[in-house]
Amino acid sequence: MTSLSIGPVHAPKPAALLFAQPAFCEPRLELASRPRSVLSLPPTDSQQRLQLTGVLNSITSARSIAELTQQTELALPQILPCENFVFASGRVRAHRVFFSHLIHPDSVSDDLIKAIVGRDGMIPPLGIDPIEHCGRPKFTTLERLGSSPDQVWAKIFREHGIRNLGWTLLPGLHRNTFTGYFFHNISATVAHESKMRMMVFAPYLHIALNRALGSKLLRHNPGPNHQLLSILSSREAEISRWVARGKTNWEIGQILGISDKTVKTHLQNIFSKLQASSRAQIAALFCDE
Repeated sequence: MTSLSIGPVHAPKPAALLFAQPAFCEPRLELASRPRSVLSLPPTDSQQRLQLTGVLNSITSARSIAELTQQTELALPQILPCENFVFASGRVRAHRVFFSHLIHPDSVSDDLIKAIVGRDGMIPPLGIDPIEHCGRPKFTTLERLGSSPDQVWAKIFREHGIRNLGWTLLPGLHRNTFTGYFFHNISATVAHESKMRMMVFAPYLHIALNRALGSKLLRHNPGPNHQLLSILSSREAEISRWVARGKTNWEIGQILGISDKTVKTHLQNIFSKLQASSRAQIAALFCDE
């Protein structure tokens, strides 16, 4: 496991470079038979539902970057078989994209990371506005990139043996930020449904990753966050702790003996008091509670 934090960024380049060409378009995919070890999505029976729940709970139970990386490596063969993955915190500044906090297994080469992320953290143009495309999974192939006017990514793919890439972006904790989840060389057995699988998998990764990164921030600067949390009622704080553990509204209701509608009402109050917009933000604040 490797976690890389990029330092301060320099002045970005003109805006036209980022949004000029939609390089990451959607190719047509050939179907292939699925190995038995890969879970069907949606699950076809109660046993598969239990297996899927177990895999996803193992992700949200991760308390550190190292543990999340390990659990992701164990989960991917069942959810989204691929050769490797990279997670990164992203920020858009003056229409350029910068990455920091890169997280990936040791099997991802340093040369690949250096080819994508410059010393100032800036990456090559994506061809889309990442903030507008949050929550919209993408899949592209080397063949598709080879016909694109923008050859930067095609060159990176060729030089590092990347045949295809599935990726999705989810909102960050601050304005103009996001977290990217990238999976390369996805198996042909699930490539045709990779976007659906990322939609299922990525939110659980997002909760765990925000909690792990938030844990570091709280350890370095605990005061302001704990003052913020003190405005919650005891019930709201209790619900927030269960959210941080990856529990759904229904699960929280079962644990606390209240309806999921009541849980939802409490969450709306929590969002309002903490000025939060997602469960991931709550998870980050309560990661060590």
